[in-house]
Amino acid sequence: MSVRDQRDKRSEAQGRAEGLNIGWTVFSYMLSGMAAYGGIGWLLGRAVHVPMLFPIGMLVGIAISVGFVIWRYGRHGTTAQTQDMETGMSAAASRRASHRRRTPREETSR
Repeated sequence: MSVRDQRDKRSEAQGRAEGLNIGWTVFSYMLSGMAAYGGIGWLLGRAVHVPMLFPIGMLVGIAISVGFVIWRYGRHGTTAQTQDMETGMSAAASRRASHRRRTPREETSR
């Protein structure tokens, strides 16, 4: 097996692992949003004697979780996972680093 084949298999496995990691993260956001807002709805429902607040809270939690997942992972090409191949830094980290270095701007003449 050549070095190139090993590199291809390693990058393919890395891509699958990253996809699996994102899947579990999305699942946990959905579950935790539903549990947190369902719990708040349950507590409020018990306090004001309206049992319907529990399922409403769960639906609100799912809606907020879906919105957050779309905001975080639904943007094509601008996700937090995008990394610069040369530096290995994310795009946002690269922008912050260039700002910290105070890269000089081009002067415009009047």
